[in-house]
Amino acid sequence: MSWAERLGPAGHPFVQVRFSTQDCGTCAQRALCTHAKPPQARTLKLHPRPQYEAMHAAQAWYAGDEGQRQYGRRAGIEGTLSQGGRAFGLRRTRYRGLPKTHLQHVATAAAINIDRIVAWVDQRPWAQTRTSRFAALAPAYVLHASEAAA
Repeated sequence: MSWAERLGPAGHPFVQVRFSTQDCGTCAQRALCTHAKPPQARTLKLHPRPQYEAMHAAQAWYAGDEGQRQYGRRAGIEGTLSQGGRAFGLRRTRYRGLPKTHLQHVATAAAINIDRIVAWVDQRPWAQTRTSRFAALAPAYVLHASEAAA
């Protein structure tokens, strides 16, 4: 129905394509095509070719062995930062000034290492990923279907 060039929140250009409600409303495959409410038709967001190709190259790299290895290392680092923020108060500093704040960060890092060593010696299992309150509302068959697809 319409093609329009737009700018995203970060100022990146894209093309927005809107389909007509007559085309989408009667389609038998509508549920597989769009999540829009029934009176609305499908809308596509198309990136310029260089961005599209860069995105697909990055996805292909992450799907490979090297990408999986890098992502695994990143996941470990993210877990450490999350633990520091949640359990050890790494988001706030008690002191003013860079030298004292640095000392607090070094002490916090040492505390995280000691906690992980103690957990390893005690053979304490790792915590499971938290289920959000919104995800907990989903019926069980929906959760199992998404796990099977992954």
